[in-house]
Amino acid sequence: MTEVLPRITEILRWSQLGPAAFADEIGVARAVISHILSARNKASLEVVQKILSRFTEVSPQWLLLGQGEMLKELDRDSLQIRQQNDRVSPVGGALEVAQEVENIQKVESPKATPSTLVQEPQRHLVKVILLYSDGKYESYNPS
Repeated sequence: MTEVLPRITEILRWSQLGPAAFADEIGVARAVISHILSARNKASLEVVQKILSRFTEVSPQWLLLGQGEMLKELDRDSLQIRQQNDRVSPVGGALEVAQEVENIQKVESPKATPSTLVQEPQRHLVKVILLYSDGKYESYNPS
């Protein structure tokens, strides 16, 4: 049986969420995700179910077994139904349909993989705070 940890890490990268935000998003304690990511604990069935409930576009077979692609192929029939509903009620739905069409094109592209669709945001140092044992501190802001 393959480990689920690398695939959970891939979902974190793909969703562009940090561990704390990811835990909040799926409805588990932040410590649960922290322990899974540090390999202290393995992901429980409950955690896997919550990931799949929140991120419905993730393939259960991929998450559990590592087989197939990370993202399910979007159902064209459901897209057509949403487009018809948007024609009846055009307020707010057109942007979602356009995004879904764009997602279908990304999934169908043979060169596109989940790791190439999402780029890591660039991080930079904002502030350094030095805390001393006598209660004093200094801060440094690189400019």
